[in-house]
Amino acid sequence: MKKLIPAAIAAAAALAALAETNETESAAAELPRVVVEASRTGKTPAEMPSAVQVVTRGEIAASGARDLADLLQKKSVSLDFAHLGANNPALTQLAPRGYGENGFGRLLVMVDGERLNSPDMNAPNLSQVSLGSIERVEILQGSQNVLHGDVGSAGMINIVTTSEDYDTHGHVEVHGGSWNTIGASASYRGGSEESGTRWWANGGWDHSDGYRHDSGFDIYSAGGGVRQDFEGGSYVRLSAFWSDADSELPGYLSKEQWRHNAKDSDGYGDFYRRTTYGVNATAFGVINDENSIRLTQTLSRRHLKSRGYGYWYTDFDIYSYAITPEWINTARIAGFDNELIVGATFRYDRNDAANWGTSSYGYSHSKYEYDRQTMGFYAQDTFKLTDQVSIEVGGRYERSWNKCTMANDPRRTYDLAAYDAALLFAPIDGLKTYFKFSDFYRMPFIDEVAFNSRDDLLSPERGWRVDAGFDWSFLEEFNLAANAFVSRTKDEIFYDSLFPYSSFGWTYYGDNVNSPSPVMREGFDLRAAWERDKVAGVAIAYSYVNAEFDGGEYDGNDVPMAAESVVSASAKVWLWDDCFVFGGYRFRSECFSTSDFANEYEKVPSCGLFNAGVQYSPKFWDLDGLVVTFAVDNLFDKDYCDYTTYGRCYWPAAGRSWMLTVRYEF
Repeated sequence: MKKLIPAAIAAAAALAALAETNETESAAAELPRVVVEASRTGKTPAEMPSAVQVVTRGEIAASGARDLADLLQKKSVSLDFAHLGANNPALTQLAPRGYGENGFGRLLVMVDGERLNSPDMNAPNLSQVSLGSIERVEILQGSQNVLHGDVGSAGMINIVTTSEDYDTHGHVEVHGGSWNTIGASASYRGGSEESGTRWWANGGWDHSDGYRHDSGFDIYSAGGGVRQDFEGGSYVRLSAFWSDADSELPGYLSKEQWRHNAKDSDGYGDFYRRTTYGVNATAFGVINDENSIRLTQTLSRRHLKSRGYGYWYTDFDIYSYAITPEWINTARIAGFDNELIVGATFRYDRNDAANWGTSSYGYSHSKYEYDRQTMGFYAQDTFKLTDQVSIEVGGRYERSWNKCTMANDPRRTYDLAAYDAALLFAPIDGLKTYFKFSDFYRMPFIDEVAFNSRDDLLSPERGWRVDAGFDWSFLEEFNLAANAFVSRTKDEIFYDSLFPYSSFGWTYYGDNVNSPSPVMREGFDLRAAWERDKVAGVAIAYSYVNAEFDGGEYDGNDVPMAAESVVSASAKVWLWDDCFVFGGYRFRSECFSTSDFANEYEKVPSCGLFNAGVQYSPKFWDLDGLVVTFAVDNLFDKDYCDYTTYGRCYWPAAGRSWMLTVRYEF
């Protein structure tokens, strides 16, 4: 594998050289002028020295996806998925490729400036935003620590639902399909260019009885906001959001139960409900042609209530507040274009938690509080040496104060730093090549901090990563992209289900531990795509990651739940101007089960899934704006799992399903 990384980098350089020799014939090709909000400074994908994928509103509508989790699985090979609730998007976990069962802790997920990531070990709720309300999705690979702080040590997904123009438009949608799955969504947005006011509102509802017994769900979401623009480019923006996801928990099955009937449940009748609401506010002021300031604030509350094993109840209230002031300077230096952003982040997270239940051990009850206060300062500068070459450097310092009322050592302070440096070379329009080095960190979740189990608290993860690659759009219809990387992480946090600890005279098993040895990851992503409007399109992608322990007891062993290979292919063919058929395939190779650090238990089996569908947009009579989509996932009803523990506990993913969607856009 070590020979493949330089080979991939060499391939990128070779293609860049080839592109330079064909500059004349491909000069007309340009990447779409889509601004990536995750860049914080309004850069396009072509201006960012990293692997960036933007999924537009049109691509979302044509994907046949049921929800956000399904969209990401169909569109990106750089992510891994675990469907712990079968077809329930609220229980779907995603992580950067090469990470294990808690890999969601290294992927920052944001919606209009609000973190979906919880400060505790609950995975981001991907059902919090309805698919019909999304304007675009930005997928960024590599560390995002410098600009966004903790959590995004391996990547970021940024979701945009806000209005981007003054035009009045909207949609209404109803859908229904397998397992009594029904739902609806609507959005409406518009504004007045004369007064400089924009506004938007959206909402959605989904219900399903679930693929498995006791796996049904009801999901509600709503959001909206207003933005007031002023002369010179200044603006004020205020938005609010609300989501309620009520889910049944079917639990795991043994291998024999899974093979006999994957729709079974463990019979406990457990549930999980997560309610989230909050507000975001942004004020952006233009001082002069070279200087501007921005102030962003977010305030949210998450209420989580669940029952496990039929008797164990939990009730969490998580409060979060963050304020981020920034200064942006675009002054030219010695005749060269320059863009500097300097900012600070002050964040407070609090978790008021309670557990109680009656079991064979008797009745138990616990109540505790976690507090985390974080202060960080960062700066990033992009310096353009020429129109084709730019250098980007940045750094961040962060201090975190932690308090856990049940910890043996109730207080802990972390001092953390991250930095990166990158080179971007864009020899012709439509082509960028890049090289980036990142030093990153991740703090433990507030409930990963040990309590009543051992004296030593968890250490933060630290590591470095090198990325190199290219993205080339040419001849208006073609796109080629590749990204190769190598990374090393120290003190990576895993959940070890066999780790023994004592509490109140009893011996228990299962705890979060720092890895006794560093973890090495190396891999690459390749993508090729072609599309001609109203004719056909095809895309194929391949992702390879080798993730293993570097030293210690498990030296050379694979990281659990880190599949080596993912292959994705999709195509669509227009039957006539108003109708096209589409289909796709995704394959994931086998991997070791959760917590199997010794690599001695049964692996999670490999699986390959097909999907297909048709979309019709009639233009006759008064039907312009109507879109009808029929899609089938897991076309051949593959019985598969993408999450197991020690080869003994299996969480079946959904079998074949269909969905009919009727959408009207106006």
